[in-house]
Amino acid sequence: MAGARLRLSERSSGALRQTRSDQEGAYEISGTPRGSYLIEAEAADEALLVSQPVEIEGDIELDLQLALSGPKADVLVTASSTPLSVHEIAKAVDVVDSEQIALRDEFALSEALRSVPGLRVRQLRGPGGQTTIQTRGLRTQDTAVLIDGLRFRDAAATQGDASGVLSDMNLIDADRVEVLRGSGSSLYGSHAMGGVVNIRSSEGGGKTHGDIRAEGGGLGMLRGVARVGGGLADDRFVYSGGFSHLNVTQGLRNGSPHRDTGGQAFARYRFTPKVAVTGRVWGADVFTNTNESPAFPAAVLANFPVSGPVRAIPVANSQLKLYETGRSYQVGDATFMPDAIDPDSRRVSSFVAAAVALEQQLSPNGSYRLAYQLVDTNRSFQDGPAGPGDFEPHFSNDSRFDGRIHLFQARTNQQLGQYNLVTVGYELEREEFENLQLETDPAASSSRIGIQQSSHALFAQDQIRLLDGRFQVALSGRAQRFDLSDPVFQGADTPYKGSQAVSPPSSYTGDVSTAYFFRGSETKLRAHLGNSYRAPSSYERFGGSFYLGSASYYGDPRLAPERSISVDGGVDQWLARGKARLSGTLYYTALQETILYDFANFPVATDPYGRFGGYRNGGGGIARGVEVSGQLSPVSGTSVQASYTYTNSDSRTPTIGTDFFTMLGVSTHMFNLTATQWIAKRFNVTFDLFAVSDYSFSPYGANGRRMIFAGPAKADIVLRYDLPVSDSHTVEIYGKVENFFNNVYYENGFQSPGAWAIGGMRFRF
Repeated sequence: MAGARLRLSERSSGALRQTRSDQEGAYEISGTPRGSYLIEAEAADEALLVSQPVEIEGDIELDLQLALSGPKADVLVTASSTPLSVHEIAKAVDVVDSEQIALRDEFALSEALRSVPGLRVRQLRGPGGQTTIQTRGLRTQDTAVLIDGLRFRDAAATQGDASGVLSDMNLIDADRVEVLRGSGSSLYGSHAMGGVVNIRSSEGGGKTHGDIRAEGGGLGMLRGVARVGGGLADDRFVYSGGFSHLNVTQGLRNGSPHRDTGGQAFARYRFTPKVAVTGRVWGADVFTNTNESPAFPAAVLANFPVSGPVRAIPVANSQLKLYETGRSYQVGDATFMPDAIDPDSRRVSSFVAAAVALEQQLSPNGSYRLAYQLVDTNRSFQDGPAGPGDFEPHFSNDSRFDGRIHLFQARTNQQLGQYNLVTVGYELEREEFENLQLETDPAASSSRIGIQQSSHALFAQDQIRLLDGRFQVALSGRAQRFDLSDPVFQGADTPYKGSQAVSPPSSYTGDVSTAYFFRGSETKLRAHLGNSYRAPSSYERFGGSFYLGSASYYGDPRLAPERSISVDGGVDQWLARGKARLSGTLYYTALQETILYDFANFPVATDPYGRFGGYRNGGGGIARGVEVSGQLSPVSGTSVQASYTYTNSDSRTPTIGTDFFTMLGVSTHMFNLTATQWIAKRFNVTFDLFAVSDYSFSPYGANGRRMIFAGPAKADIVLRYDLPVSDSHTVEIYGKVENFFNNVYYENGFQSPGAWAIGGMRFRF
């Protein structure tokens, strides 16, 4: 088959070589050292796929026969940090590849992940709005984000995770996103308590190829993307990269403009077939108008029932506009005022994640890798007195959160005998946090906090393959030590002056997973058990806020890490010669110790820092449930995937009042459906549905009452037509309707757009 994509992954190092078949269906991958590999070939527009192990001892010829396949990828790395076929993986892992993202016409990382079982994606207001990703009913900070296997997070985020930049992360030149559900700290460190999202860069290679995209439509949205990739000198040098500019000139209710300009690139140079250096960079510069939080004027509170939960009913948009302009308004039977437009409130942010790595295959059975990564994040929240809220500053203010993380990783993979692949590694991470609070009030003073922390980690893994690869066992562990420097304070008085930094205790995590594949029935049984942790962030230790010239501090330098243990087990069943795959997983996670943001039960009398509320260690909670998913390609050109997730997530302490323990913001039921149909080779239609059940939440200002918000349901439809210009040039014309059924919903009280449409063209070469 012409144009099929082939990927050759070396088992011990993960080194990737790729190419495409020519018009005759022939392919060549040259300069490949001896060793064990996994080869994968796919023709995405035909739903065809094949993969198999291969031993290379010299020049070989290997014919591959593509077959209809429900799953869209057969070789993944995130489960073990080395390549494994889907029949070998002992953990719950799903993948969203670049072709699926293109068919759904998604550009934001968060939107691309909506189809993954067990993931609850929440975006407030629309493009550029605050974004969170929750895994299996846990919190946002319990999901770690990686870029090409290296930890990516914002040192200045409230919980030190990636949530501060999720809304800025548009997929410009990513090859795929792999999602591991379950504990991952033994391999990937802090924050991997509920799962791991690993964004893998496109690596280029082959003839020069790329695309240029232009689209626009509703919300005043305009987006342009240009990408190019290829290889030189028989792919000794491969490259891929792109630039993107998104400009939402109006946004929801003509009051949420958003701009995001970014770039993403990757390059590799092979000095010899066994020695290579790689580099990649991803960054963005972002501007977003931010709104007020939902409000609860007296007229709205008067509609609350005397007791029991409160059904969340929004004030009509016509009355919301009157509220924003200071005029009289009617609330009717509404129980909350949605987020109002604030004309002088904005978020200005940027991030850069750059890495360089040296890789060498020492022998057919061993390799090592040295990698350095820099993550630099900057966020500025600016506000003035012009908004309609009750807490508008008298003068313009600026809250800046800057973070920088240096990460060095050294690791080696060694095949020991026939059955064991052993990984040993070391990580040195140094992070810097700076928080600067400024006001234009001449009588006010500024406030600055600077903090530095280092950590050292040793990790190891043993992957055991028995019974001709049918039985897999993986054992891994990590030990990490922290060293916190004394913070630096300037400006406003702080209760922490004179306090010595207290380094968190060392962390020890372990993980075991196992799988057995019955080849006759094509059934795989798997189980996974592990413990995880999250180190307290700099903000949780020393953070605070600055308002009207007065500072309030919430941090506790004595905080201990959060800890959890999780277990899951499941079955994967392939049917009809791989045309369909059904999966089911039971999971249970116990948060043994957490960090609470507490004002209701805070020990004011005994707090050494004189706080009236803030961060403290406390009891955890449990989340358990089931994930069921299916992928089906019954005939060429048809692809369907669906999933259902049930989650029961409870806290060990009340979340509202004295007798309500359910985790806030967590829906019990979640359903996803994505279906693509190719028609007459050049035309395809994709339908994408995401729906969750109602959930409980208690916004600030609701007098501590439990409110029931309707779960969002959103369906998108994309139509795409390919117009060939030549053998290697194609013009793609497409249109998309977001929220096709015009279901207006309110995430935590923030309104989301109804139906809106875009159209565009993409020139592929």
